[in-house]
Amino acid sequence: MPRLLLVDDDDFVRSALSRALNRTGGFTVIPAEHGRRALELLATEQVDAILTDLQMPVMDGLTLLAELFERETRLPVAVMTGQQIHADLRHRLQTYGIAAVFSKPVDVVLLADELQRVLDPKAVGRISGITLFGLLQLLEVERKSGLVLVKASQREGRLYFEDGVFVHAHTRVLDGLEAAYEILGWPDPAVEIFYKRRARQRTVHEPLQHVLMEAARLLDESARSRGAEDRTVHSAPRQDVDADRILADVLKIDGAIGAALVQATTGAILGQAAVGRGLDMTHAAKIARDLVQAALRLRDGIEDIMITVDTQYHVMRVLGPTEDVFVHLVLDRERASLGLARQQLAKLARNAGH
Repeated sequence: MPRLLLVDDDDFVRSALSRALNRTGGFTVIPAEHGRRALELLATEQVDAILTDLQMPVMDGLTLLAELFERETRLPVAVMTGQQIHADLRHRLQTYGIAAVFSKPVDVVLLADELQRVLDPKAVGRISGITLFGLLQLLEVERKSGLVLVKASQREGRLYFEDGVFVHAHTRVLDGLEAAYEILGWPDPAVEIFYKRRARQRTVHEPLQHVLMEAARLLDESARSRGAEDRTVHSAPRQDVDADRILADVLKIDGAIGAALVQATTGAILGQAAVGRGLDMTHAAKIARDLVQAALRLRDGIEDIMITVDTQYHVMRVLGPTEDVFVHLVLDRERASLGLARQQLAKLARNAGH
């Protein structure tokens, strides 16, 4: 975890910021009450980044920055200040190569986000090419910890994971499941992930798959109440799909124990095959149909959808650009490589769409 040297002469501010930033899980904070103490700590402590106030006794922030610059200390440094940033000060800060400037009083949550962006960029990623539903399932499968920051139309939501478990959701006015369902219903979201971040509380106790399926159901109900006919993907059923050939190719994927070819808009099963004992592909395909229909209404460039259960992975992938037919693949978790299977299924789906 990155070690952050926090330099501020105000005991209350220094203590409060240290506790708050430590709780986020993004940093281990080392406090210092002024610039001279910061230099002493740098001589004995390994530090990955520095956040300093400017106006301090003994040694102020600008003198500290000048000393660091003179010593050619190659650490990312951010500044926080309550004074106005006039042209001369801005020029001096630019000369010292400051990574970011924050105005006091600081919002600790936003401060933690921006600090991680500029001081630990390897732990931050902007997500594209995957739906929010798919990303959350991927975090669960890979047992990741962190914060998923979701923004859409001036709204902001936060989804927290701990070792792949969905534990907390928050918007400006909601927490828990209510917040999760609202966030998952936002169209065209911009998504950013901050690894290593922790939630201050746990407000979600339901399994992720339950949350996603309920969110899909709520989206479906909302679409119907607004006149879903205007926004539903309309296309005639494809009569030219060679279901037997496609299913045969899909079942060649390592770990495959079942597959179905489903009409996305009507739910009609065009073909199915199961090699796993007790696997009911008809029932599984109906559940998959509801998820795919909800995802298509999001108009979010759906690629694939994943569901994880105790012993299986379920992967749904649309065929071709018209999105009127999708493949539902069921994998044995012990025998399958999820990443490789998704790649192979994507290739088959592209070929089947031509």
